[in-house]
Amino acid sequence: MTTPSPRFSVVMPLFNKASHVRASIDSVFAQAHAPHEVIVVDNGSTDGGRGIVAAIADPRIRLLDLARPGPGGYAGRNMGIEAATGDWIAFLDADDLWAPNHLASLATCIADAPEVHAAATRFDHVFDTRSQPQKIAPALHAPVTLDLAGFLSAWLAVRECPMWTGAIAIRRDALIAAGLFPDGRAVRGGDKDLWLRVVARGPLRYDPTPSATFHRDSENKVSKSTTTLGVPCLVETAHRLMRMAPAHEVALLRRLVNQEIAHYARYAMKTPGRIDIGLGDLCLPEGWRTAGLVLAARHLPAGLRQGGHALRNRLLARA
Repeated sequence: MTTPSPRFSVVMPLFNKASHVRASIDSVFAQAHAPHEVIVVDNGSTDGGRGIVAAIADPRIRLLDLARPGPGGYAGRNMGIEAATGDWIAFLDADDLWAPNHLASLATCIADAPEVHAAATRFDHVFDTRSQPQKIAPALHAPVTLDLAGFLSAWLAVRECPMWTGAIAIRRDALIAAGLFPDGRAVRGGDKDLWLRVVARGPLRYDPTPSATFHRDSENKVSKSTTTLGVPCLVETAHRLMRMAPAHEVALLRRLVNQEIAHYARYAMKTPGRIDIGLGDLCLPEGWRTAGLVLAARHLPAGLRQGGHALRNRLLARA
């Protein structure tokens, strides 16, 4: 039996990206595998970006408005998912781009492994003066289908999640079953929390060919305007999954909890605020090294923490 070609609903949250949004939408309409629809959800833009989208004369564009604007794009993405009429949801932020083969690559992933709940490609990080490909585990250097254990192992191997929002597609029914983005529960890290919930329900197909561009230095980046000093959003999800998971998955989930807390603790070292993470949030005894980092980020004076962070960065730059 032939697998039906996926109908991709592209969901794009928009907040003050007037200088980028038209190029992002043009990259969607340039796809070799045409999108079913493009749902742009405006988050109260004040720079004319909404008007740019409204002026695009293409029947596949659907422009929606959030009644209650909020940070992180989670509410906008959830609104777009709920309004979508396609069977697969592909995400693209209003300052990022797709290569013309992106949706075709995702469609091939789905055709090669029809049982998957998600498909992802590699992507490029683009900074003002340089670019670098996504860091991936050796297991991802050829197309592969990953169950939860494989997904976690690939994540832990390079300390970077294999899935990035702008380079994935997820079955709409899988997103709804997983509970959508954690709007109101997190301002950062909610994407990784959702990917964990999705892959726990069904496998991921990964294609290592880069087909998306993640612009790290564009204007109004949420990641540059928000600070998270609490427990990572996915920790609660990981602990919930552990209750029913086999032993090998539990071991990987425990490592992931410690890894993500370590990321937050390192970030807190350069900020004046103190983290609200305690030793009880860690998975011990495995996380004993992370425990030292958490204690330092929680109790050292801000000046000492920030000075130590700056010194660490200088030493790494010389290495």
